[in-house]
Amino acid sequence: MTSESFKQQFLPHAEKLYALAFRLLNSKDEASDAVQDTFLKLWNKRNELEIQNTEAFCVTLVKNICLDVLRKRRKSEMLSGIEQIAIEKAVNKQVEIHYDWIQMQKLIKQLPQQQQQLIILRHVKEYTMAEIAQQTGLSEANVRTTLSRTRKLLRELFEKLDNYEYNGN
Repeated sequence: MTSESFKQQFLPHAEKLYALAFRLLNSKDEASDAVQDTFLKLWNKRNELEIQNTEAFCVTLVKNICLDVLRKRRKSEMLSGIEQIAIEKAVNKQVEIHYDWIQMQKLIKQLPQQQQQLIILRHVKEYTMAEIAQQTGLSEANVRTTLSRTRKLLRELFEKLDNYEYNGN
């Protein structure tokens, strides 16, 4: 793999990786170091890797690096075993939530424009049904029905995606 192809494949994920590392480590310096370590490991193994989902692979790698940092902190701060388990569970949960949100955003982008608009207005911008109806020109009943059907569709698509990834496909 050339340096140019490496840059094109991995560097677009830098901001997301930094944001995740910062949330996990709560330190700008350690988050920067974790992302740097991630890219260094990827570069050193660039010719050995066969990655299907670059983003997911990078997220997992930076999460593991952050876990290592947290483990080192534990040793230096003498955290109890129970606290360490809680930290690891919280880290894993945070990574799962982040990854699930990325997947949900991709699914939303696949929806027809009107459904995308309604989902974003309701669940991202937190508009009321009346505000959505006023902005879109739809009736409140139509907004409710469309949102309900769209949420059901998104749940089904997300479950299929989750089952697909869980089964290793």
